[in-house]
Amino acid sequence: MEVVYKNKNVYADISGLFLGDFSYKFERYMKKEIEEMITYAGNPKYLLYGTDWPISNMKSYLKFMDQLDLPDDKKELILWKNAAELYKIDVNALK
Repeated sequence: MEVVYKNKNVYADISGLFLGDFSYKFERYMKKEIEEMITYAGNPKYLLYGTDWPISNMKSYLKFMDQLDLPDDKKELILWKNAAELYKIDVNALK
């Protein structure tokens, strides 16, 4: 994550954390790791939502995102706003 933190043009995603569904123990471990990573960097502007679907299911990842101890505005950055900015997607044109 240090490479991401030090380089404004580098992003990371949360995909590939596991196969199938999160186990409770692993979910708690990854929750702590991701929260610490965001605390270290100060802002999740570099972090993207991802699941590696179909290997892992979106329901588990969405549940995981919901349980992160982050304000809703930071969760939205990870879930879609960062990707929209990175890929220059005009979300207003999609409405």
